[in-house]
Amino acid sequence: MMSITFDIDALDAKLIQQQAASSNMDVSDFAREATMKAARNAAYLAKIDRGIKQMHEGSGTIFTDEELRKLIYGDNL
Repeated sequence: MMSITFDIDALDAKLIQQQAASSNMDVSDFAREATMKAARNAAYLAKIDRGIKQMHEGSGTIFTDEELRKLIYGDNL
């Protein structure tokens, strides 16, 4: 397990406390979940950025809406 410590000003601390209370969580659990959500979002955005870069480099595949539907649902449209 890893421990992380950081300083938060009084207004931000109050906001975190309020949001934790409204989520029926203690502050440490709320902060942990919020941090993990931010980390997962950052990883997802990085994945999108890599895909956009690949498209600009010409190594991606572009599908029309119809082609994408066929890929997902097969020829049973």
